[in-house]
Amino acid sequence: MIDALGACPGAPDPGGRPAGAHGRRHPLEPWLGSVVLPAALIMGDGVVDRMFGRTDGMFGLWFPGIGKAVMLADPGLVRDVFRAPGGVIDSAEANRVQEPVIGPQGLGRLDGQGHRRLREIMAPAIRHRVSARLRAATEELAQSVADRCPAGTPFALRPRLHAALMDAILDVTLSVDPARGHAWREPLRELFRRADSYEITVRYALRHAGGMALWPSYRRAKEACDRLIYDEISRRRREGEGDDLLGVLMRARDEHGARLTDQVLRDQVMSMIAGARTTTATGLAWAFERVVRHPGALRRLSAESDEGTSDVYATAVAYEALRVRPPVAFFGRVVRLPFELGGRVLEPGTTIIVHLRSLHHDPGLYPDPAAFRPERWLGRRPGGYGWMPFGGGSHTCLGDRLAVMQMKAFLRVFTRSLELSPAEPADEQIRWKAVSNTPGSDCRVIARRR
Repeated sequence: MIDALGACPGAPDPGGRPAGAHGRRHPLEPWLGSVVLPAALIMGDGVVDRMFGRTDGMFGLWFPGIGKAVMLADPGLVRDVFRAPGGVIDSAEANRVQEPVIGPQGLGRLDGQGHRRLREIMAPAIRHRVSARLRAATEELAQSVADRCPAGTPFALRPRLHAALMDAILDVTLSVDPARGHAWREPLRELFRRADSYEITVRYALRHAGGMALWPSYRRAKEACDRLIYDEISRRRREGEGDDLLGVLMRARDEHGARLTDQVLRDQVMSMIAGARTTTATGLAWAFERVVRHPGALRRLSAESDEGTSDVYATAVAYEALRVRPPVAFFGRVVRLPFELGGRVLEPGTTIIVHLRSLHHDPGLYPDPAAFRPERWLGRRPGGYGWMPFGGGSHTCLGDRLAVMQMKAFLRVFTRSLELSPAEPADEQIRWKAVSNTPGSDCRVIARRR
């Protein structure tokens, strides 16, 4: 017998906990989505922590525009989702929320054979060709940003990181050098300004009632970006594909021997830009926000940077920042067939939402989980289902290694060139913007030349 919320009384716990360990329900289920989302937008992400504190790692909720959902923060339950039999869980449908920016054919929006084929095309290009090009340019880029930081006065670091990393990804994806970059920056800035807004959350929930279609400023920004990308594709069809990521994709063929469509090409370009901006730039901003408030960690990082023979501690700082402040707020999956999870049977159509910061603060995996301790990662690499800033399974972000590489380079260069301190001693609050977690004051710091 299944109760109204999908519970299966007496079912064993797939996470290996004692029977009933996932039995505690929040008294407001299943209407929590209507409470959690507005409260989190207004009061911060701690609202979600308090919900999990009353429910043992999973609670049911309902979101406008999404419907019935469960939110998870338990590594055992996340493991069970990823180990579900084929056809039970859809890995792409929950990413529909990204469509206003990346489009319907972005890698994250695909599943099955189409996803596998596109990933096979993109993975070698990103991990070899793009990686080598980006690695060579990142240190110089980081030094340029550090040199332009104002000395002795507070400033917001995150916008500078976003602008610099946007230029870098435009170069490796589209060969757009800084001289041409101005034509791309403003349209992209306008599109992402709307993608980061609270308004898009509401409009997306009301998309079937025209919430997105009746948003002229968003449409204009998206059309301007689309024009730039489609014009570039058209030019290359005439003059040659080039040797960047877009060129690799344009030369590729699908399983039927056909070239990728312009829509598919456009959506991969936007996926790369969005990933660099959301994960890398915001993750790096959080790394600086955390390390400047921990003098011991900052001294150790600076000493390693000065010595210049290792990046072991910089790697640990990057891993720990991505743990305590994951730049992506959550990722999701959609149930396609009845699926038992934590003593409940989830109905088809239910969205599974993994709340990353709560997942990353599991005290069973991380003693004193809220503390920023890069030393956790010395001699240890992230793994398993308790550290997932880049997603997981077949939909793990292809740029994960590039993101960590860029974070390490910026951390090295900045701490070698500048003495950094926080503009305010208090931690910056987590600001939930669409699907991302950003520093509440955009990582305000004070820099002095060394």
